[in-house]
Amino acid sequence: MCKTMCAHPKMKAFGLLGLRLAIGIIFIYMGYGKLGPNHAMATGLFSGMGLPGSAAAYVVGLLEMVGGLMVLLGVFAGTAAMWLAIIMIVAMLTVHKGGPFMGYFLPLAVLGGCLGLIGTGAGAYRLVKMECHCAKCKSVVDGGCSTEKNCGDACGDKKENGCCEGKCGGACGEKK
Repeated sequence: MCKTMCAHPKMKAFGLLGLRLAIGIIFIYMGYGKLGPNHAMATGLFSGMGLPGSAAAYVVGLLEMVGGLMVLLGVFAGTAAMWLAIIMIVAMLTVHKGGPFMGYFLPLAVLGGCLGLIGTGAGAYRLVKMECHCAKCKSVVDGGCSTEKNCGDACGDKKENGCCEGKCGGACGEKK
């Protein structure tokens, strides 16, 4: 580990993997319920909100299942986490509205996990490495980071094989 307070890159990668597993499993299970065994209940819930019940249950269930699978596997996890975060915000403003404050704990925790994935990306351990995980160079060229962007001399990052490599988060003096 680094001698300062920044986390070791492998620990960051394992932490993001754990977060992705938890968030992915939750959304896959929630989506499966809306598409399968709890479809009638979800239809009634959406109908009670003035939406076309069955269609809304299928759309939200499909978004939750596909988004959860994308997060779980690390395939464009930031994009999937964005639409899952929107689903959680809408759920908190509609389904959980007026309930006890403790009813917000799980959706709030899941929303926080989604926001964390939006901000950090999937991490190193993911199925498809098509999105750049460097904070300074976000464009993608041929399945990797763009070699035309500057990784940011201020944080001490340098380019190797088209991707940013450098110090632990750009904050401490130890190299990854």
